[in-house]
Amino acid sequence: MENKQVIIYICNHGYAYEAMQEAKKAGARGGTILHGRSSISTEKSKFFGITIHPEKELLLIVCLESQKDALMQAMTSQYGVTTEARGLCFSMKVEDTIGFSFEPIE
Repeated sequence: MENKQVIIYICNHGYAYEAMQEAKKAGARGGTILHGRSSISTEKSKFFGITIHPEKELLLIVCLESQKDALMQAMTSQYGVTTEARGLCFSMKVEDTIGFSFEPIE
């Protein structure tokens, strides 16, 4: 059985849904969007010339390890750190899953 990964994508408010659409085009079945706030500040601020917005969205996608690179590339190519989304993306190994289906949707 193939190893699983969870992709964690963090972006400015309003971009996680669009990033999820790009991931679906690359083969993702779905994901979960969470809303949050940056702990840096309650107002917009600049950090190395990049405007930091306090409202953030987190997109979590559990996928097969063989899908991970394509999904991360799809999201960050359109909604990466150099775009208005300011999307950051990383992945972590998932030890166990229950209730997930990794079969393609027809």
